[in-house]
Amino acid sequence: MWRAAVIVVAGLLVYSNSLSGPFLLDDEASIVGNAAIRSFGTVASDRFNSPLAGRPLVGLTFAFNYALSELDVVAYHAANIGLHLCSALLLFGLVRRSLMLPRLRHRYGSDAIDLAMVVALVWTVHPLNTEAVNYLTQRTELLFALFYLLTLYGVARSHSSTSPLRWQGVAIVSCALGMASKESMVTAPVIALLYERVFVYGSWAEMFHSRWRMYFYGALTLTWLVLATLILPGPRAGSAGFSTNVSVWAYLLNQAAMIVRYLRLSVWPDALVVNYGPPASLTLRAVWPHALAIVSLIVLTIAGLWRRPVLGFLGAWLFITLAPTSSIVPIATEVGAERRMYLPLMAIVALGVIGIHSVTVMRRKMTATAGAVGVAAIVVALGATTMARNREYQSPLTIATQDLRRWPNDYTHGAFGTELARAGRDEDAIPELRVGARRNPRTRYNLGVALFNTKRYDEAIDELTALAAEHPLREEVPWARRIVGHVYSIRGKWQEAIAQFRMVLAMTPNDIETRRLYAHALNSWGIELGTAGEHARAVAAFKGSLEQDPNSAGVRHNLATALLDSRDLAGAVAEATKALEERPADASLYNVLGRALAMQGQFKEALMNLEAAVKLRPDDPALRADLTRAQEFLRR
Repeated sequence: MWRAAVIVVAGLLVYSNSLSGPFLLDDEASIVGNAAIRSFGTVASDRFNSPLAGRPLVGLTFAFNYALSELDVVAYHAANIGLHLCSALLLFGLVRRSLMLPRLRHRYGSDAIDLAMVVALVWTVHPLNTEAVNYLTQRTELLFALFYLLTLYGVARSHSSTSPLRWQGVAIVSCALGMASKESMVTAPVIALLYERVFVYGSWAEMFHSRWRMYFYGALTLTWLVLATLILPGPRAGSAGFSTNVSVWAYLLNQAAMIVRYLRLSVWPDALVVNYGPPASLTLRAVWPHALAIVSLIVLTIAGLWRRPVLGFLGAWLFITLAPTSSIVPIATEVGAERRMYLPLMAIVALGVIGIHSVTVMRRKMTATAGAVGVAAIVVALGATTMARNREYQSPLTIATQDLRRWPNDYTHGAFGTELARAGRDEDAIPELRVGARRNPRTRYNLGVALFNTKRYDEAIDELTALAAEHPLREEVPWARRIVGHVYSIRGKWQEAIAQFRMVLAMTPNDIETRRLYAHALNSWGIELGTAGEHARAVAAFKGSLEQDPNSAGVRHNLATALLDSRDLAGAVAEATKALEERPADASLYNVLGRALAMQGQFKEALMNLEAAVKLRPDDPALRADLTRAQEFLRR
């Protein structure tokens, strides 16, 4: 228990300065602006291509967060840290029980609990895990990893428990829950199979001698049906999978370089990056040293499974858990992500710790005290680096700045420019956004926004119109057209503005801001038409504006005036009367109503309204003139 407490306390300490970190990047889509997590009944209906689409269990945890604390970011961070510590404890238990199994007990039994603690402790405080913990949307990684470990823990416990079926049931349920958390869970049955073969059984024949073992793996395999049900609709078809515009070969070449970088960061985590950007155009000649290194490690892993099964299993764990995101299935939006190493890092840490322990020369020379001091020094160094990285997560601009410094490319230039713009520094942002816009449609949209904010309207129209033409199905297109329409409104080009707003509403009919701008444009165009004497078209424009904003007394006033000018007296009376219910102190409305009534021959009623108008604005000569004419008609 005290060892478990050390792991938990160490984890709490190193992440204690991360609780106030803001929502970042995809957090806007998955948490802040995600209506699906506002109710437990809608978490499974998250929109396509969102970070939580096809991952209902993660959405459910965010729904619990929202129900308890709405958008209190501290609560979301606390939940992420809690999941991380639960995985650390499961790792502790899994390593300990694995080393205590009969095949390894003679070699590691006396040291199993201490080795397990060191593995879990080092992994818990390792800086490479900071993205999964600090970047709240990556709860997807935390949750699936938790169930991945619990699946393996259930398998391990089934061999030392008096109720093995109960622990096998835990493994099956955990595996199914992991499938509902993230697609990377797909490899869990494979790892479970390999785990038992390496740590428990001497051969495949011995392993499947029992019919119950076959039933167990049949049940584990059936959990793939959960994953298939969730991914067959293609929840992220636009960003991941074989239907993206990134070829399998191009993605594989990129992964050769990225995996080598991951391995380096596992040993020396000195330049961590959040945004690596999309896959680059690479040739085999450019990455052959990396590819050779990876192939060599895979060969060593296969050889290890044959000659040194435990070491081979750790290599297999590394490559198999990394395979769903870092092999042949293209992820078009990001070539790499350090959170992908959350599970694979466990194998690297375990290999390092157990490998050092296995070097008998070192064991003979090193006392227990020296070993403890060495472990403490490593943990403190890693923990300090983790805390320093946490501080970078306190500001999206700091993250973007560091990413650009450590991994400069078009994408990180665009991300840096985006954060400058969000900080209100549009002029500084525009040069960076221009670089990023060369490859990233989202950055091109942000460039258009920055140009609009700095009143470079012609450039804003050019960028946003080109974006809509080249990527008509992008989610930014409605907002790009809305900005273009806004520019036309500012310039008084009402028909062009109206055309843009109509296209936006065809794509997003419930967008309140576009409806407001559309109503304003129709009203302004109606005024322009009325001034030009085109009263019938003005009436149509005002009616269209009222369809968007039925409660606008000002537009209803304009409609009443246009109806009066077009000699629709009954309509003018009706609209002016409705408008007066909203604006009972509007002298102009009384005047319109009075004139319409007078033209209908209802002079007494007209006189009452015209007098009310003059009473409200006694110094207005036009109102007095209308009142005088009505009084003369009444005297006749």
